[in-house]
Amino acid sequence: MADAWDILPDEERTADTVTTFIIFCEDKVSEPTYFEGFQTIAGKLKVNIVPEQKHGSAHLNNAVAYCLDKGLLEVAAGIHKIKDGVTQHLWCVYDRDLEHENIALINPVNDIDFTNSINTAVTTGLKVAWSNDAFELWILLHFENVPVGQRLHRRYIYDRLTDIFRNLPNPSLELAKKINNPLFDYKETMKSGHNFLMFVKPLLESRRPDAIGRAKTLEAVYKPTDAFHDRNPCTMVHHLVESLVSFQ
Repeated sequence: MADAWDILPDEERTADTVTTFIIFCEDKVSEPTYFEGFQTIAGKLKVNIVPEQKHGSAHLNNAVAYCLDKGLLEVAAGIHKIKDGVTQHLWCVYDRDLEHENIALINPVNDIDFTNSINTAVTTGLKVAWSNDAFELWILLHFENVPVGQRLHRRYIYDRLTDIFRNLPNPSLELAKKINNPLFDYKETMKSGHNFLMFVKPLLESRRPDAIGRAKTLEAVYKPTDAFHDRNPCTMVHHLVESLVSFQ
């Protein structure tokens, strides 16, 4: 029989077994809705979302400020570092968001900002599940491969998702009403919280292994010395997803 002082309250024993992810998301709808879905009902995996964190250096600065406020980071030798003993998994999720489809019109300052923000996050100890050009590249990879060898603007990604959803076999009556509308557009329709949760997310889980495989294939196209802003199309969301799944 255990001594009374060896018996921990339920909440304390539970806290020892819960894995917590804090995920800083660029938007307030599709990314939070997607990642919150990995949280387990039994409480083994907890996912805390911090939405609307912008992108690039602004995103990183917001994440650092949050972590400092919560006592997760410290400053050592003028550099922000995750404190020893911090058990939370800290991830930033943001996109490149090319300003123009015409590469000649792309502002090089924004390219540098994107790459520098990732390098700084790595130095700090934060992990970045970045996408170039948009998070929806990760969604698209659940359905098909994408061409490589040229930069893909998010408009291409949205157009492909629009076509895919328009041609889904046997859609529900509610979904059919949406995709049969001549004005249907994935970005305008499916990025809302309700529609993403009801119509997009249910299609993803069974296709997740395909998406991970395609994302790894894209990642392997680039050399470690390639600047992050030049790795397009590419997404690192699969690293976060694999980590989340491993703790479910």
